[in-house]
Parts: sequence; C-alpha cells; structure tokens
Amino acid sequence: MTRPLEQAVAAIVCTFQEYAGRCGDKHKLCQAELKELLQKELPTWTPTEFRECDYNKFMSVLDTNKDCEVDFVEYVRSLACLCLYCHEYFKDCAPEPPCPQ
Repeated sequence: MTRPLEQAVAAIVCTFQEYAGRCGDKHKLCQAELKELLQKELPTWTPTEFRECDYNKFMSVLDTNKDCEVDFVEYVRSLACLCLYCHEYFKDCAPEPPCPQ
C-alpha cells in the first residue's frame, strides 16, 4: 500500500506529464498548458477572476530561465512555494486529529 507522500509525489509527476507537450516540448509547459493545469488541477488556488495578464505575470515568475516555458524544475519549485505558504498559514492553527491511515 502506498503512503500519502508517495501518492503525492506520483500525482505531481503525473500531472505535469499529463499537461506538458501539447504545445511542443513534452518536458515543458507552455503558457496555455500551465493555465489549463492551474484551472483544472488547482481550482481552489486559482482565482476565477484571473485575467490573461495575470497568467502572463505568473508565467514570467515561474519561468526563471526565460525560455517562455515552465520546465519540471520550475513547476516543482512553484509547488514547493505553495506548500511553504500553506505551512506558514496553518502552522498556528489548532491541532487536528491525526490524518487517517
């Protein structure tokens, strides 16, 4: 039986692979692929009022090597930042019962 963290790693990799390559390079996300991934896979974290210029800004922040695409390292870095944000936000909340196994 796989553990939750193992499932999370698999989901991160599989989600990237599912969306990457539709615009060309199968190892990178173009802006349209990134936009679709965010809207479908992170709807709670993607504001519905996001405009095209907001996606442009987000893409420029993620695209650290400025090749107009997001590679796997840039993608994982963005998810790590999201995890850090969540940790900081929830660290002082009342403790919850342990996660079910």
